[in-house]
Amino acid sequence: MHLAKPSWLAHLDDKGQRTSIFSIHVHPDGTRIATGGLDNKIKLWSTIPIIDGSKARDPNFPTLLCTLGLHNGSVLCVRWSNRDGRYLASGSDDQLLLIWEWDKSTEAWAGQSIFGSGEQNIENWKPVRRLTGHQSDVVDLAWSRDNTYLASCGLDNLVFIWDGRKFEKLHKLDAHQGFVKGVTWDPVGEYLATESDDKTVKVWRTSDWKVQAEISEPYTSSPTTTFYRRLSWSPDGSHVATANGAQGPVPIAAIFNRNDWRPDVSLVGHDSAIEVVSFNPVIFMIPESDDADPDSASVGSVCAVGSQDHSISVWVTRNARPLFVCQKPFDHSVLDLAWSPDGTHLYACSYDGTVVVLQFLNNEFGTRLSMEEHDKILAKYGFVPKDPIILENTTQLAMEGTLAITNKTSSSGRIAALMSGNQELPPPPTVIISEDKINYGPPSSAPSQMTSENSNTIKSSSVSGQVAQQKPGVSNGPVPMEIENAMASGSSGSTNTQTQQNITLTKDGKKRIQPQFLRGLTSSPGTPLRPPMPVPMPMPTDNVGAPAINGNLSNTSIFSQSQQQSVSLDKASNLDAPSRALPAGGIPAILIGNKRKESFASEIAAQSNKRQSFSKSRADSVIETEGYVLRSGLVPPSVTMSQVRLASHKVKDYLAKDRLDGATLKLECFNNNAKGPSQISCTRGKVVVWIDYVPSSIILLTGHSQFSAVACEDGSLFVYSSAGRRLLPVIMLESAASFLEICREYLLCITQTGLIYIWDLRNLKAIVSSVSTAPILQAATILSDDFHSTVSIISACVRPNGIPLLVTSINEAWCYHLDMKTWVRVYDPRYSTLDPSNSETSEVIGGSILASLESMARQRGGNIGSLAYLRHSGGKDTQGKAHVIGHLENQLVSSEMVNSPTEYKRLLFAYAQQLADEGAEFRLHELCMELLGPVNGQDSLINNNQTRSNWDPFIMGMSKRQLLKEILPILASNRALQRHVTEYGDALKKILKID
Repeated sequence: MHLAKPSWLAHLDDKGQRTSIFSIHVHPDGTRIATGGLDNKIKLWSTIPIIDGSKARDPNFPTLLCTLGLHNGSVLCVRWSNRDGRYLASGSDDQLLLIWEWDKSTEAWAGQSIFGSGEQNIENWKPVRRLTGHQSDVVDLAWSRDNTYLASCGLDNLVFIWDGRKFEKLHKLDAHQGFVKGVTWDPVGEYLATESDDKTVKVWRTSDWKVQAEISEPYTSSPTTTFYRRLSWSPDGSHVATANGAQGPVPIAAIFNRNDWRPDVSLVGHDSAIEVVSFNPVIFMIPESDDADPDSASVGSVCAVGSQDHSISVWVTRNARPLFVCQKPFDHSVLDLAWSPDGTHLYACSYDGTVVVLQFLNNEFGTRLSMEEHDKILAKYGFVPKDPIILENTTQLAMEGTLAITNKTSSSGRIAALMSGNQELPPPPTVIISEDKINYGPPSSAPSQMTSENSNTIKSSSVSGQVAQQKPGVSNGPVPMEIENAMASGSSGSTNTQTQQNITLTKDGKKRIQPQFLRGLTSSPGTPLRPPMPVPMPMPTDNVGAPAINGNLSNTSIFSQSQQQSVSLDKASNLDAPSRALPAGGIPAILIGNKRKESFASEIAAQSNKRQSFSKSRADSVIETEGYVLRSGLVPPSVTMSQVRLASHKVKDYLAKDRLDGATLKLECFNNNAKGPSQISCTRGKVVVWIDYVPSSIILLTGHSQFSAVACEDGSLFVYSSAGRRLLPVIMLESAASFLEICREYLLCITQTGLIYIWDLRNLKAIVSSVSTAPILQAATILSDDFHSTVSIISACVRPNGIPLLVTSINEAWCYHLDMKTWVRVYDPRYSTLDPSNSETSEVIGGSILASLESMARQRGGNIGSLAYLRHSGGKDTQGKAHVIGHLENQLVSSEMVNSPTEYKRLLFAYAQQLADEGAEFRLHELCMELLGPVNGQDSLINNNQTRSNWDPFIMGMSKRQLLKEILPILASNRALQRHVTEYGDALKKILKID
């Protein structure tokens, strides 16, 4: 054995003095080591001048390769990923984990000086992810053998499990009652072991992340003064060596076996508490003695122990004495140990700021076993080695290279966010619509109220269902107390409480509960994201009795960002953005459910008669009259018989919508307080464009520069062209409208009986006709004996493809499938994660429609995330894998339904990566055939019973074959699929060549 202690290897403070080195680790190729120190830096060193001291003086052999300095606290742990060493993970007392990757594409950076020092970087390692979650120092890290997981532990008593590829937070283990100071993985992948200051070692199952065993006997009298309790799993999987054990006053390193989880070996000899133990990664054939027959050698492991007595000892199995002891090579405690991949060098660092290397001869431990023999030993514990896949063609190699370049490009955008000091990736921006522009950022950054020019501002509190109005002629008045309270609660992040309902007694002594307006939840604003260039959009009109309250996410501003694409299209076709008018809290509703008790036919008939009688008596109590209104909106007779009742609007004396064309075009409605007709006028500045009169009082209006529409209290609907020409005779609905909106040429109407209509005004045809909203209001879950308050419709819009999108107060989003003629749920909050930094970043794009839905649901809370664990059940959980694929498939078709091509493309890439990771051959065939289409006039690439006669080469304006070309390198990341990928790649080349 030889010992080396390079004096030039150091972390220095501002005064040039050595500082403590807390962690050291060797790269899997053995050419470099990483150290983390008290100076908040990570340093990468070449091992060549460390092993050979003469090379340190040779300028051709640089000693320091790179200095990384993004941590804001002492770097307490550094660990390379296994096998290829692609990533370096670092943990610090700034509570953060950073993931670093060697950026070989930016060699121009190499050789530049580090700011504030005379050091130069030979290699450029860039941060690719910042992981947050710990609330205190992160003291130890460990990669699983196949890099599937990264485990971290800290002084917050927690252990986090991270995805080793996407770096998402998968699990939080919180069973320890003290600081967790060590973590290690079972090489088989079945268990994880952790050691804590609560004087226990816990072994966790990776199948369900429950505690398999808890060992406390060797640690009951151990001190709590050690900085670490770094433990290690033997390379053959049979034993776990632990630090800081004690037999009375004697410090020991206790080793327990895998079979019964009981300590059966104690390494005794050190004078002070043991900080760290580390098994050699190589398994050896160790002879019984130096002069023994080599054929009598048996399989064994080598373990190194570092102690507070400044010494290092090296042990082999079956020996009661250490094989080597290095007496006090340091002046302070040994804090970390790391073996080279070939098992011949042991690196140690100390609190005194120095590093020592112990170099062993090739035969000092015995004969090294090959990797194949190593895997056979692990097989007895259930380890299944993955057979190496031979590269069969150059096409596969080219695709792997293309994928590597793509991954480099996509990850480079994260550097700016990491350098800015943000502890996590920012959530999608909150979008607030003001009079002149779209404001991006937290709700508090937008104006506190929105009003129309030269119009009366009408405000309400939907909690009580009462409408408080200002007198005519008064504008921009003070905000009522109810709205101020709502805004205050929105800024504090509190949720709504149950509204107290009014209970009355009838003459027969029965109780009757008056239905109340339902209000959406409010929440505190999220972190603002730097916005794109704002797109002008007209202000929504106050035409439903309540203004859009700043900070209340129940308003339709949620969809404003998603409509940016339609706005740009509208500009190109001389159209404006649609109306965004919904009351605070959405459209309240009461309904009779579909759920039935078991009863005889006579009882069913009696219940039906009772329900009809009660419905007629309840009709008059739904609407109440307030001051400054002409008369309340009349409820048509059909409402009294309807299963669903949405809130009705009270008649106002004045309604207006400004900037229909983005400039001066304005639509106004005047309801006459006599029995005369109501007036509609469209003006451009001071010039009247057109005027019309309707016989009934107007309750809703909407429009843009091409089309306008007004709805009256008697259920009539009038549609106008840009010149004021009536496009149709009066449309008579079954009941008055509760919501009205125009997007491009599509007019959306939701009536008080819960029916939804969409008309194509350009072609004068119905897209959706008389479709009930009862299924999305949970009618099937409510008993039908009485009317019940139900979920509200908090947002509604019609997408540019003519499909309606409705969001309920329980955060579910629904679209109506035009071809299937049924409601489909395009967003389910139960499968979304509570933490935006923990969600799949590949699933949603900030600012797009699905991202807006997820951001809204996350801020509103409720039932969000209740089933998210199904998508994060772990790599060995088949159910978890199925839910990940299923969720991505659902998101794919949902993005197509809501016409969001950007999200569709990103989700397609994530789905392809998941198929490659799981080796899902049949799904891969189906996806590729759908994107490839007919080949040489044939129905499909592979013979099947599916017809391709109606195959569309485009999806949302994107070429399917171009999408296939882009995902083939992703699918090629799994070499087991290379034959299938090559087959589709060759077919695609032929098609593109023909085209």
